[in-house]
This record gives sequence, C-alpha cells and structure tokens, in this order.
Amino acid sequence: MHAIIEPTATDLHCHLSGAPGDLHLDRADALARLQAWGERCAKAVEANDDDALLAIGRELHGWLDSPAWISQWARDEAVQRLEIRAAEPTEPLAAALLACPWEFLADEQGFIAAGRATPLHIIRVRGEASADDIEAAARAVARRSEADAIAAGGSLDEALEILRGEVLSVFERLDDSREKAITQGRIADVLLATGQLDEAMALQEERLPVVTALGDQEGLAHIRYSMANIRIARGEHESGNLQQIYEELTEAFQISCQQGHADAIGGIGLLLVQVLAMGGLRDEAVETLDTTEDAFTTLRDLDGLAQVKQLRQMLDA
Repeated sequence: MHAIIEPTATDLHCHLSGAPGDLHLDRADALARLQAWGERCAKAVEANDDDALLAIGRELHGWLDSPAWISQWARDEAVQRLEIRAAEPTEPLAAALLACPWEFLADEQGFIAAGRATPLHIIRVRGEASADDIEAAARAVARRSEADAIAAGGSLDEALEILRGEVLSVFERLDDSREKAITQGRIADVLLATGQLDEAMALQEERLPVVTALGDQEGLAHIRYSMANIRIARGEHESGNLQQIYEELTEAFQISCQQGHADAIGGIGLLLVQVLAMGGLRDEAVETLDTTEDAFTTLRDLDGLAQVKQLRQMLDA
C-alpha cells in the first residue's frame, strides 16, 4: 500500500492504493497549512530542535488522519511509500506540497521513519508522469537505498553496479535532474572510497551547476565537502592547493551550521579543523572544534567526541 497526495482543481486529494476512503482537503486551507509547516521546519532545522520537528510531524499526521486516513498507511509493515504528485510544480499549492517536510511525519509513537526495519520512501513527482514512470522512479529510489546499505557493508563494487546500472539510468531516462544529481553524488562517494579520484571529481563537477540551480543547499554542502576530500586524497594539500580545500570546507561547514545539520557539522568540522591546523590557523581551528564538539554532543556520538578529544590534544601540543 502506498499513499498519494496531489492537488486537483477543487481540492487536495489524498488516496491510498488498493484501499477505500479518499480524503479531500480544502485548497486554501491546505496552502496556508503547508506553507506554515515549511517555514517552521526551516527554523527548527536551523535551531537543531528535534522537539519542534516532532511537533510538526504530528500536526501533519493529525491533519491527514481525519478520518483515520494516514494511519492506515503510516504503520504498515511493508515498505512505506508516499507519492507527492504535482503536475504543475510551480503552482503555489503544488510548490508548497513538494516543499513540505514529509520526511518528518510522526504519530504518538514518534517519527514514522525512525527505528524501522523497512524504509520510508518519499517520491516527489514533478510534472506529468505516466504510471509506469512513477513506478520506475519509486523502484529506483528503493534500489538506491539498498545500494547505500550495501556500500556501508563494504561491497563497493556491487553498490556501484546498482547505482550506475539500475538507478542512474532511470533518472536519466525520466529527465529528473534532482534525483539524477543525488544519485551521482552517491556514485561519487563510492568512487572516492575505491580510489577512483578523477572520476569522483568529474561527477561532483557535473553535479555542481545542477544542484546550485535547484537551490539545494544540503547538496551543495555535500559537493564542496566531497571535493575537498578528493583533493586531500590526491595530495593537493601538500602541493600548493590548501587554500582551495580550506574554502570548499568552510563553505560546506557554514551551510551545515546555517541548516543545523548536526551530523554534517560533525563530519565536515573534523576535516576542517585539520586543514586549519595545516594552515597554522590555530584559533580558528579551536573555534571550529568547539562547534564540532557541540554537534557530536547533540548526536550523542561517542566516536565523534573521541576524535574531537584527539584533535584538541593535537592543537594543544
């Protein structure tokens, strides 16, 4: 079973595949609610406020559960799939629907996506798409998640084969620039891990104008951080290119701090501190390390905190 939400000429139509009981919501009321949730979510993310995100997720759930619509889907044991369809993505209601933080959907038990053996897939369909194309996109998103898990388990070649052979080709055929760029980023990460540095850099350079045009700040931070990582792996920090590495990491770190992404702040911060130390900028390195430590404390990441301690000892030496 998967849930589908899409604007029509008269209302916001919510329906479940293979189940009765559609939900029809007033367009004007829906637009105001969705825009407000989007604004509140941006502030909560920037403040790293999990309680506020949980509250937003529960409000979304409550709005869609009258009468008991979303709860039929939300705790289903199968893979949960929510399709947001917008035939005219620039229309105000459609744009608000696409921007809404559906990933934070929550009920009384907590975030729907948290602590589940099966994933939550949010499929945003921009423009007209056939049923076959939507199914292909959904399968590709699912396979990308599987490839992530496979790569994390160390089977990098298998993950790369899935991402290149099964996932990327789908989004290229569908001309979905956003999902293509996301997939290219995953491929570049695997290429970096396998030492294929030039290929990884070429993909990040190809992604950069697309991600910038989309206004995807999180994606931009990932690209800049990845480029810096590749340059270090190439040894560019020892061959006169430390300044560019510093600039890329600083941009990635600042974006992550603005968005309040603690995991990104921690990961990028650890590398930035080392680059700052290489450049002799001890005071800036200490300040960055303090912010990085706060991020790992928020995440309760003991390994990250241990690395912070080691870097602090290095700076104090």
